[in-house]
Amino acid sequence: MSRKSMVNSADKKQDVAMGMDVLDCTVCYEPFKPPILQCSVGHFICSSCRNKLKKCPQCSRTSFERCFGMERVVESVLVPCSYAVYGCTKQITYFNKKSHEQACSHGPCFCPENNCSFHGSMETLWKHFTVQHKWPCTVFKYYKQFNLSVKPGVHILRADNGQLFMMNTVPVEPVGHGVSLVCVQANTPASRFGCNVLFSSFKDHHQISTLDSVRCSSLSEGLPKDYFCIVPKAPSGGDDVLLRITIDTELLNLLDDEQEEDDTEQEEEEEDGESEEDEDEDEEEDDEEEVDD
Repeated sequence: MSRKSMVNSADKKQDVAMGMDVLDCTVCYEPFKPPILQCSVGHFICSSCRNKLKKCPQCSRTSFERCFGMERVVESVLVPCSYAVYGCTKQITYFNKKSHEQACSHGPCFCPENNCSFHGSMETLWKHFTVQHKWPCTVFKYYKQFNLSVKPGVHILRADNGQLFMMNTVPVEPVGHGVSLVCVQANTPASRFGCNVLFSSFKDHHQISTLDSVRCSSLSEGLPKDYFCIVPKAPSGGDDVLLRITIDTELLNLLDDEQEEDDTEQEEEEEDGESEEDEDEDEEEDDEEEVDD
């Protein structure tokens, strides 16, 4: 490519400012996305609204046709995610922005403490938890067991890759304590993480509680309360019970294994099908030879 062509190509992509409302339907105010219709005068309307209306809401024309030029425009308009300040680097077509942000894992997370309005990225939230509220924090590695004493209150768990988990322990009278665990992440109901907790509350007592899929939460609804295990009280009544915790990504590995098994089975079925076709072809060739003879 010549230098002049490179310059001309760069000129075709520039940052521009525009009123984004021109890319919204004037009836439902949702962003235009293909297919886009226009009346005979040139007023635009989205396909959803066109199906509900018999005439143009701006000029009362009744005939519409598809506007491929406007579709090309809206497909070329890329905008940053509103959560770029929290770490999202994606550029999205304008009409997909809303759906992307509803599922974006970089959405803000919130401090669950009453009367605290702080929100931010995972990194800033971790600093807020440990500095502002003085909540204890334990740094751990996936698949490596670590120990925590059973104490009522919040305990922050931080993986070596920066991922945050929040463990909340509450008294459950007269039994003992309930333990809740969530993965601190926005817009993701289920995570790829699993958790095993082993403990012994008294002599000859050994118990294991497993959480196959740790729930994700932005903590906008407050502290987690859906405890997945109950730890019986120690005979002394004190905080003598030790939790042996392992957090892993086993769920993701299982999903990968299942996908590999499905792929293998599909390949075997295709190979069996090809083998049967080859056998059929051989039989046809034998039949033709017999006829010739």
